[in-house]
Amino acid sequence: MSFLTPRERRALQAICDTFIPELDDLPDKPTLARFSPAKNGFLDDLEQVFERITDDAAKTELKLLLNAFETSVFNGVMSGEWSAFSQMPRANRERVLRAWGESALFLRRKAFQGLKRVILFVAYTNPHDGSDHPLWREIGYSGKPQRGTPSPDTLQPYRITHDTTLTTDVLIIGSGAGGGVVAGELSAAGYEVLVVEKGGFYTEADFDGNERRANETLFEKYGSLTTADTSIMVLAGATLGGGTVVNWSASFRTPDYVLEEWARDYGFSDATSAAYKAGFDAVIQASHIDSDESHLNSNNARFEQGCKALGYAVDVIPRNVKGCEDCGFCGFGCSFGAKQSTAKTYLQQAYQRGARILVNAYTERVTHANGIANGALLKVTGADGNIYTVTVNAKRVVVSAGALHTPALLRRSGLTNPHIGANLRLHPTTVVFSLYDDPVRMWQGVPMSRVAKQFMNLDGKGYGVALEVAPAHPGLTAATLPWVGGTAHKRLVGQMAHMANALAITRDAHGGYIKLDKHGQPIIDYRLHPYDRAHLQRGVLELLKIHRASAPREVFSPHNAMLRYVNDGTHDFDAFLARVEKAGLAANAFPLFSAHQMASCRIAGSPTLGALAPNGESYEVKNLYVADGSALPTATGVNPMVSIMTLAYHVAQGMKS
Repeated sequence: MSFLTPRERRALQAICDTFIPELDDLPDKPTLARFSPAKNGFLDDLEQVFERITDDAAKTELKLLLNAFETSVFNGVMSGEWSAFSQMPRANRERVLRAWGESALFLRRKAFQGLKRVILFVAYTNPHDGSDHPLWREIGYSGKPQRGTPSPDTLQPYRITHDTTLTTDVLIIGSGAGGGVVAGELSAAGYEVLVVEKGGFYTEADFDGNERRANETLFEKYGSLTTADTSIMVLAGATLGGGTVVNWSASFRTPDYVLEEWARDYGFSDATSAAYKAGFDAVIQASHIDSDESHLNSNNARFEQGCKALGYAVDVIPRNVKGCEDCGFCGFGCSFGAKQSTAKTYLQQAYQRGARILVNAYTERVTHANGIANGALLKVTGADGNIYTVTVNAKRVVVSAGALHTPALLRRSGLTNPHIGANLRLHPTTVVFSLYDDPVRMWQGVPMSRVAKQFMNLDGKGYGVALEVAPAHPGLTAATLPWVGGTAHKRLVGQMAHMANALAITRDAHGGYIKLDKHGQPIIDYRLHPYDRAHLQRGVLELLKIHRASAPREVFSPHNAMLRYVNDGTHDFDAFLARVEKAGLAANAFPLFSAHQMASCRIAGSPTLGALAPNGESYEVKNLYVADGSALPTATGVNPMVSIMTLAYHVAQGMKS
């Protein structure tokens, strides 16, 4: 049953037809020209997506917005068009949407981004039946990786068929870079381990390269999670193995200056110890991390070329892979089993030692009595689709639910330390695209193999931006590319195979908060601080320089009001950079992402500085530990998987003694 009224659906249809209009023709792209969301049940599909990804409050906002768009007075006052949106000619509708996207008013930009992201992502991703998208041939997209021979499913999740009580030595809540390592380490030490994961269990046999299906099954909130103001799209794994299953395999040690900051400013003196540094060696060996398979694809090659032309040093990125096939679909799960996620390493080993692993298991709260943790209450969805209540009795509890869900769980469990949910860091990241005469195919090959560290210390205190590249598949790319009109956007989509991208990843010095909604679920309250915004702005300018130095046809800024530089020798590049800098980086005026969430329950030397003692144990409840990204004292400034794994290794060693 539709949650939108006919009037609201009419407005949504008109908005879709404006973002993706049916055109008479595009050079060499007749299918793309005719492609329209008015066909093939797209509106029904889109409505189902909106219904699934929005809570009651967001649904109400969407309905109010769509009704407003169908009100002539509203459009007249807001945009000077005195007509219902669905009754306007396309050119007028485009002017209205552009006015919203480029508005000085934050709420108008927020509405524009919220509609644009979802509509364009759904339009340009795979149909649910797994068939090829009708546009893929024209834009040169392969659509799916080669398929290897799936490994035997040696790990079998524990089955729940009725309400029950389970008993264990150690309960580990979460299975990613933190929980997976703790499970492997403690099971090796002879402890009985129960791992509970709220996501599902998938193997390489399930990883078919379907962009949309991967987002809906492997990521938080079906891949549509954002900060409360929608300004940052938050990518966070939600499956057995967590983010280690869907990341792009970049595997950095925590920089020494960050470890020194943790010891100096937060009392986490263990971070600079020989034992802690030995933990890096242990997880690197266990995860098969090296640079041997960090091959250079065309996207990374353009980035490297531009950096070297400017005299910027470029480093090879180590990766946790073994037998990589360079398919470029790492973010959707590795179909070859080459990525050494915790599901392939620590969790597999824990299972072989007798650990029980429970999936689709939501932890309502950790239980404790007299200041001592003793288990948890779970709601588990069984294989039959029924939800069962499971009580876990445990001698010790390790929360590894990630920087978004760990603070929410601790709050639901009655903990009150003010650092729980505070200090959230997100590594705010934006992307710059450029267009070349020759094909680049951003989606092919090793997705992330080169990094420029030139600007990681812009303030002399270790804060700045790392510059890397990323794989870019059609759905997320179409949703990210600037939209300044339906024809212009289709022309960009049609040239996607000739685009390269580069990222500016900000080590944020200032943070946000995890708050709870009325259901006890996390709300990400984060606004980019001016201090960090200045660093990100520098990153954008440097990316534009790097792109231009690799001889593209043109470069364009990430803003909703796209600024373009045509690289034909007749335009002033410095003047272009000045216009980009003047445009600034207002919230929702450009695409902003986070794939790294950290520090929302940080470790520190006292409860006035953090929520956790240096051994990872809660200051409030004994035998309750945290081992995940939330326990990092600050942002790492590099892709944080190895940092989280090493911190988890450190916590596990202390629990053994």
